[in-house]
Amino acid sequence: MLKTLFIFLSLWSCSPLLTHAQTARGEIQRFTLLHDRITIDRQLRERPYSEFLSIDLVLSSGIRTLINDLSNTSESTSASPAQKQLETLSLLSKNVNTEKTIDALVSAGIPLPDLKIKGHHFYNSLFYQFHAGIQLSINNRASATNPVAQTYVRKQIKKGLATIYRPKAQRAHQDQFWEMAFYQLTRADTAVSLSSTELASDGEFFNLDDLNRDHNFYAADLIYHRRSKTGSFELGAREVQIKSDSEEKSLYGTSPLLHTQFTWKGESKNILIRPFVGVHYRKWYALHRGLYGGAHFNLAKREIPFSLTFKVSNQFLTFMPQFKTSWFHFSYTFKNPYRNPQDEVWVTSLHNLQIHFPFP
Repeated sequence: MLKTLFIFLSLWSCSPLLTHAQTARGEIQRFTLLHDRITIDRQLRERPYSEFLSIDLVLSSGIRTLINDLSNTSESTSASPAQKQLETLSLLSKNVNTEKTIDALVSAGIPLPDLKIKGHHFYNSLFYQFHAGIQLSINNRASATNPVAQTYVRKQIKKGLATIYRPKAQRAHQDQFWEMAFYQLTRADTAVSLSSTELASDGEFFNLDDLNRDHNFYAADLIYHRRSKTGSFELGAREVQIKSDSEEKSLYGTSPLLHTQFTWKGESKNILIRPFVGVHYRKWYALHRGLYGGAHFNLAKREIPFSLTFKVSNQFLTFMPQFKTSWFHFSYTFKNPYRNPQDEVWVTSLHNLQIHFPFP
């Protein structure tokens, strides 16, 4: 199984057609790709909608410094407007052709009583999720001497019902179940492009007041899982629109996240290794950008609550050490770009902290 995984990753990573294909840079496109990769990271660690409380924050290296420097320049009382513009231009030039990302998720849930109907099992919960994301890049494609800051900002709220459905009939040595969720999704977003002059005056890369047009619709997640002696397989879609509930439309739209993954079972005397390969897709990026592979590493002694997940995409190496007890999970994820630049933009490392209080 490790040989199969190695061949798969080698062929995909070395293919000039895949690794050197160029697409037009857009902040919505880049935000979507990074957010979906982060979403898969989260699913590799935890099953969605399975917590009393979860707080998850992803930050690019240097993003706080960039935002603070812009704010300090704009709010300076000793500098003239011309000096502020020059300092802002210098700040943009220092960070030209780079990108920064923020991705924050707060989830809360309440388990409901389980249902059993003629041998069919339903494990239910109510959930609430708040997500906010920022994708920022500074480039000088239009003018070599006057860089601009492009920013895409999105917030969304999900609230609804999640369930795990296990059918009555089960084959020997095989476990099948469906993961489902039905919810109202409220989404608002904005995209702006600002010059050094505009930034020196505003002092911020975007205005939160622009996130005042809510796109409301009803959506569903539907994922099929199958486990056997050789491993586990899943196939499904998330954020599938069922019914629109407003005239407002977000820039992001309603494209669902499609995803499939296979994980092999691994056994060892001291370390359990479970390799996996998968692919995710949404309309904002090419299919090959959603390919990934990696492995879960666990100590054979179950009483030691540490694990490590390693994941590689065609742009990042991701390391996810995690501490787990029955009532508390803590993880730190480090995403390191091994290929730069990406779409003509220099990408920095991503740092991800998560605290998670799971259902029993």
